[in-house]
Amino acid sequence: MRKTIKIIMLIALLILSPVIVLLVQGMANGPMSEAEFETRLPVIVNGLQAQVEGDGDDTLVFIHGYPDSLEMWDKQVAFFKRDHTVARITLPGFELQDPGARPQYTLVQMRRIIDAYIESLNKDKVTVIAHDWGAVYASQYLASNPLVDRLVLLDVGSFGNEAYPEINMTYTAALALAWLLPEPLGEKLVAYTANEILGLANVDPNKPSADFRFDARMTYPYWQLWRSILLNTKPEPVSVDDYATAFLFLYGQDKQVWFHSQSWINEVTEKQKGEAEAMPGGHWFMLSSPELVNQSLSMWLARHPR
Repeated sequence: MRKTIKIIMLIALLILSPVIVLLVQGMANGPMSEAEFETRLPVIVNGLQAQVEGDGDDTLVFIHGYPDSLEMWDKQVAFFKRDHTVARITLPGFELQDPGARPQYTLVQMRRIIDAYIESLNKDKVTVIAHDWGAVYASQYLASNPLVDRLVLLDVGSFGNEAYPEINMTYTAALALAWLLPEPLGEKLVAYTANEILGLANVDPNKPSADFRFDARMTYPYWQLWRSILLNTKPEPVSVDDYATAFLFLYGQDKQVWFHSQSWINEVTEKQKGEAEAMPGGHWFMLSSPELVNQSLSMWLARHPR
């Protein structure tokens, strides 16, 4: 029996050894140090792909998520730039044209980059509208802060005190591993994750696979998420009781994979810490129903004037 157990353990170790090596290398080759990051921050922000349109008094800042770029907001920008100043950025490494660089920033560093970009706009206060990983980064503005006084998060919220669904743990771990693999293998794992583990139709029935970008270079947020979990450095989310910013949560109702819990929405609304509205469509409902999204955003902004 002992011999059999040893053989099984040896086989398991041989199978898992490449993964173990990748994890060790990934942990060792992390993002730049905080001191270096702070020194380079102005250069990083200056190098962001960014666009500013319109000249209204109110400034809206749009932040996309995975695996998108600033172009995903075209329909919103075309609508709001008539009466607002509209700014948007592409997250580092998410450019449509591969810049060749492979930046990887921690969650805290990405939040500092977004802070610094907003500061560079030289506005008193701005409204942030963010989707997916953009929503994760922007959720810091739920707490009282000097930069943002209105916040809209799209489709990625919080699970509150509930456990994360197993599918969410599985797909984020797979995308984290994709970052560590050689890029051709990483891209295959991204495609497998999107098509088989998640199933794009379960995330958004209106999102064709041909429109999904499988570049593994954009999966570093998932690796940094899991790295922070493994190192116990993941920042604590803002407690609902501490929400102090005018807040709207919009989410697609036509999907099988969820990125928030109903209990969190109930807590937010019952404590009058924000509003929530279901929209037709899946995860990328702002692309499939742009007019409805623009109308909803416009009405909410009008109800919360500066």
